[in-house]
Amino acid sequence: MKVERHREIIWRLKRQGVAKVAWLATQLGVTPETIRADLNELSDKGLITRCHGGAVMEMNALGDVAQEEIIRCLSHDIWSVDYGMENELMKTKVCVLGSFNVDMISYLPRFPMPGESLLTTQFLFSAGGKGSNQALAVSRAGAYVHFIAKVGTDQFSSYATDYISSSGIQSSTLYQSEEHQTGTALIFVEQASGENMIAITPGANMAISAQEVRMQQDKIAQANIILLQLETNREALREIIAIGQEKSIPVMLNPAPYSDVVNELIGQLEYLTPNQTEASLISGIDITDEVSAQRAAEVIHRQGVGTVIITLGVKGSVAFDGEHFIHTPAFPAVVKNTAGAGDAFSGSLAAALAKGEPLKYALCYASAFASLAVETNSASDMPEDAAVMGRIAQNRLAQRVTAVSA
Repeated sequence: MKVERHREIIWRLKRQGVAKVAWLATQLGVTPETIRADLNELSDKGLITRCHGGAVMEMNALGDVAQEEIIRCLSHDIWSVDYGMENELMKTKVCVLGSFNVDMISYLPRFPMPGESLLTTQFLFSAGGKGSNQALAVSRAGAYVHFIAKVGTDQFSSYATDYISSSGIQSSTLYQSEEHQTGTALIFVEQASGENMIAITPGANMAISAQEVRMQQDKIAQANIILLQLETNREALREIIAIGQEKSIPVMLNPAPYSDVVNELIGQLEYLTPNQTEASLISGIDITDEVSAQRAAEVIHRQGVGTVIITLGVKGSVAFDGEHFIHTPAFPAVVKNTAGAGDAFSGSLAAALAKGEPLKYALCYASAFASLAVETNSASDMPEDAAVMGRIAQNRLAQRVTAVSA
């Protein structure tokens, strides 16, 4: 396999410092043409330096990152396929850096008390993680997405790669760690309300390095918007935000799960999408209704964010861009599972904004998208764009009927 061959080339160059194409071809049992292609690819990634007839390895070229970690990298990509200038979707690209988790979801008649055992009514095993969920939401909302994440080399890593490559996420880079396990999440869902309790083991999600992020700068530079969450370490977040600033790409952060790292990043963000609890923690204001949400949005905006969008569950969302407030009502929904609702909202919002939609419409679209997402059984079940447009049309019709009846 190419990945194994690349690792072998890196190992030999690390030991010898220099190697010729013909010698590598003999050692690895492939043609010189294959080796040249391998060396060009590794050189493009910044792992080696090409020289006449071969390649050299500068021993400090990879900094503090273990070479075995970097080379364990799986990807699939239809990002660069030429679909023709007539395909507008190719002009709409979102880059997501974030987490991949394996979700183990138990549905219960109610949440257990401390020390109590309850029988589940249903158990699901599915893909999850805020990064993966948001990348899938972007894709289903009709935008092209490149997803960057890190998994382990355990039994869950092959599940991750199989899922990502078949999910509809058009382009991805999954780094692999031999030191950390693939992220997992244990989710309890109360059957009647759809409310959830989640315990996350981040594992490899927190091990992605700034240098690994920098290796993806060519893909990042193609994006119309960068979407982030806080299930990734702060060094990686700082690096991708720096790339966004270098390339003048707006950055959206969903500050979940809440961490004080948001205070370090907040002044560099174009969009921030906290929920009610997160917005209260960031602003210091107890949010109980639309008015208090507006006050909190103003406080957060003054910290340097371009546009603040606070999600309020069944009360919709409140946005503030420094001049205007926008209240977007929630769409009616038959709730089965609220896990992933925020991911659905942020991912679809990023997709709509990347398409160039006005903020007011993008918020309406994201609200409709999230309302369909909570009607599914798992956080990774995201609706298709056509279903979202249908719900928006249905809601407008219902409003017209209500207005005529009144």
